[in-house]
Amino acid sequence: MHETYSASPRLELKNYVCAFAQRRLEQDSAALVEPVPACLEQIFNFEFGIHPIGELGDARRFTLNRLSIVGASAYRPFNMHLYGGVESFAIFFQPLAFWQLFGLPMDSFVNQHYEGYAVLGREADQLWNRLAEAVTFAERVKFAEAYLLPKALNAGRKSSIMNAALYISRAKGTLRLDHVANQLSLGLRQFERNFLSEIGLSPKLYSRVARFQAALDMRIHRQDTGWANLANEFGYYDQTHMIKDFQKLSGFSPKDLLLRIGDMRPPALMGAVGESQILTTSVSDHRLIPR
Repeated sequence: MHETYSASPRLELKNYVCAFAQRRLEQDSAALVEPVPACLEQIFNFEFGIHPIGELGDARRFTLNRLSIVGASAYRPFNMHLYGGVESFAIFFQPLAFWQLFGLPMDSFVNQHYEGYAVLGREADQLWNRLAEAVTFAERVKFAEAYLLPKALNAGRKSSIMNAALYISRAKGTLRLDHVANQLSLGLRQFERNFLSEIGLSPKLYSRVARFQAALDMRIHRQDTGWANLANEFGYYDQTHMIKDFQKLSGFSPKDLLLRIGDMRPPALMGAVGESQILTTSVSDHRLIPR
């Protein structure tokens, strides 16, 4: 049995947290291999059971830490190997939240995984222990929100470049970058330099990833959406252009990615769950459970 849970954050955290998610594989579950595509969310990933194995494109493997801090990523070949006994809990943060909540520079985390204690010190162990004691997913969400709320009340202010990144994200990567630069009274090249220096990705690549993951999430959530319609809705030149973008940012064609991605894009990331509900899915189950 492979169970997944996801939930949207409470209203006070929506500017900083996209979703909470959990996966659980029973001991007799078959092993799974799921690709990790490009994404803009920053992630705290907690492991409470058998630790998954990460595999890089050059076939190097490593065991995930009990708390991994993961930055935004442009695509690099990366697969997650999941085994029976895995129990993971993740906090998916908004693209700017590492800086706002923890004072962590965004550019230092792009395409990187760090061990939690190395970044947060004893705070990481305290948070892991509290979440490990929780019996249910709902309790873990409650503890995580209690941990994050004081930080949200003292969140750092966004710079103009950060606001531009947020603007691009909310527009799902469909904005003309020269227009964004003009709003900041910057030339396009200066805007590109400043954006890369502060965010860690070029604005063009950042926009591509924003559009890609928005299109992917919509197709996962609305499987009756045709590929041509999806390409048109997100401003791709045509379906061929979209297919090439999917291949560059995930390593797979759209159809192949949907078959392989598993639970890497939790439903709550798509706005499929309201603030007061938790979505629970499994091999044989799909229901909304009141929180």
